[in-house]
Amino acid sequence: MNAKFFLVAMLLAGVAACSQEAPPAPAGDTAATPPAPAVAPAPAKQVQPPIGDATLSINPGSFRICDAENGAITSTAKWDVTAKKIAEVSIYIVDPKGGKKLWLNGGATGESTTGNWVFPDTKFVMVERGSEKPLAELTVKASACN
Repeated sequence: MNAKFFLVAMLLAGVAACSQEAPPAPAGDTAATPPAPAVAPAPAKQVQPPIGDATLSINPGSFRICDAENGAITSTAKWDVTAKKIAEVSIYIVDPKGGKKLWLNGGATGESTTGNWVFPDTKFVMVERGSEKPLAELTVKASACN
């Protein structure tokens, strides 16, 4: 009986020892595990709140300057104006200085990827093709690197 009691006591002591937290590493211990590197948040996708039934999204719609090549990124625009019964749209690019250029003409729905020319504060403006009636706009933002 004493042997069984001793065996059970040893098993319980072993389980208790295994479930305890390890003590913190002493200060100055170079073998301590380094902190995990900070993970940069994923670039945000901007979605224009619908103006009527027109939608426009830009992905990424924001970026960190240090993640950009030569200060610019590539983005993908998606749009849908089918509910407005519009057949074609034009999307213009307005640079931070106010320069406006036609980027593309497209159908009621579509998707297109830019080149590496989307800089901070680049604005995408979607209009009805022909009438130039504004449908949606988005501005790509950039943040500093910390």
